[in-house]
Amino acid sequence: MDYLEEKFSDLEQALISWKNALDAPFSDLNRDATIQRYEFSFELLWKTIKMYLKEYEGIECNSPKSCFREIRTILGLSEENIEKCLVMANDRNLSVHTYSEKMANSLYERLTGYWDVSKLIAEKIKEKIRP
Repeated sequence: MDYLEEKFSDLEQALISWKNALDAPFSDLNRDATIQRYEFSFELLWKTIKMYLKEYEGIECNSPKSCFREIRTILGLSEENIEKCLVMANDRNLSVHTYSEKMANSLYERLTGYWDVSKLIAEKIKEKIRP
């Protein structure tokens, strides 16, 4: 199994874990666990995109936002999807550097939308690497 395939399998598992947390009843503990799973999934998502772009498209990108912008046309994503990814990147940076109950609750409210776009991107990459 090559490195991209391995990273993609890790991403699929992380998305499942994140979805399980999203589907669990709300509590402060589950909110925090869901945010942590989002952070792990976000890292795997953008690094998988980075590897895909390099290996399959010959495109170098070095940040989450640049990778999301590059992948838009290649995967046929909408501008709306990419805007959500860019906001997701901002939220990920905020979530790992700042913590408050207010921020955590606000972020938690957006996580289902972030999961949806992450899953969409993962499915489109899967179509490319596992035809």
